Amino acid sequence: MATIRSDQIKLALSKRHTDDLFLTEVKTGRTWDNKELLKFDALAMKRSWANPCLTGYEVKVSRSDFMKDQKWPGYMAYCNKFSFVCPKGLIQKDELPEDVGLIYYYPDTGALRSERSAKHRIIDIPADIFKYILMSRIEEERHPFFSTRREMFESYLEEKITCKSIGKRVGSKLVNEVNEIRKQYEEQQRGIDRMKKESELLHKVESVLNEHGIRLSIWNDWESELRQLLKGGINPQMVTALNRITDNAEVLKKMLEPKEASGS
Repeated sequence: MATIRSDQIKLALSKRHTDDLFLTEVKTGRTWDNKELLKFDALAMKRSWANPCLTGYEVKVSRSDFMKDQKWPGYMAYCNKFSFVCPKGLIQKDELPEDVGLIYYYPDTGALRSERSAKHRIIDIPADIFKYILMSRIEEERHPFFSTRREMFESYLEEKITCKSIGKRVGSKLVNEVNEIRKQYEEQQRGIDRMKKESELLHKVESVLNEHGIRLSIWNDWESELRQLLKGGINPQMVTALNRITDNAEVLKKMLEPKEASGS
């Protein structure tokens, strides 16, 4: 089974929040003197003055990372809604508080599905996080969906290796399919050649039969004529002519019998 990366899940989250302000790797304040500093894997801010809402996400791609994480409850003070996002089945609903959401990622389709929606909490969001969001928007060195530049390059190399592997598999499959099509074509061509030879043979047989007075047709009994020819060596036309002469003789005989009777 292919390893699921956090950047893949973050990309899926960004597609879910196309109408919102969406950022990754969002810190909860300044870095240099903040011992309680936290960092959201992803944060979405609804574009609404009337109903503002910050939705925080913690992405987990391994079971051990989830079990060791003790800091995540601190995120609740910086967002109205909070959810864990992970590959399907990695985390169960009963392992999380009821107000925390759970979203499953499906690697085969890249889709997200909510197992439990996060509850909206009305809280006063610290101003520092909004300052960080503003700073993040103008930071040129940001790498969307990645924590560091190294992580970005590692993902790039992994994608490249995966694409190369897929290319080999697809190429091999295409070669096999082409070979199979070629094999079927050659078999059909041999069948066509065999039918041509059989047709030529049939024409030769038909020519020989015509020389002996037998014509192949669905309207005559050419089979009986052929058997008779092969069995007795007599031309079927001679047999037909003799039968016709015999029949005519019988008719002539009947025509003559009444005249003899009247003359007596």
